Amino acid sequence: MTMLQLTEHLLGAIRSLPADERQWLVDQLEQDSEEQVLASDLDRLAMAAGSFADLANEPELYSFSDGEPVRSH
Repeated sequence: MTMLQLTEHLLGAIRSLPADERQWLVDQLEQDSEEQVLASDLDRLAMAAGSFADLANEPELYSFSDGEPVRSH
């Protein structure tokens, strides 16, 4: 199944839901979107305010040879 076919299948399933369940789904997606926007806004605000500027003066405590490499599954 291609991504397009999967998307069309999901869209068909969503459209078959009762109106109140579709609205619940829309609300959840909007909430997720708002949380992502809020997080990125907070990141930009912290950077613009110089909240992490002092970290540039900190010595490097770790190098790439420290610890175990991170592996993805």
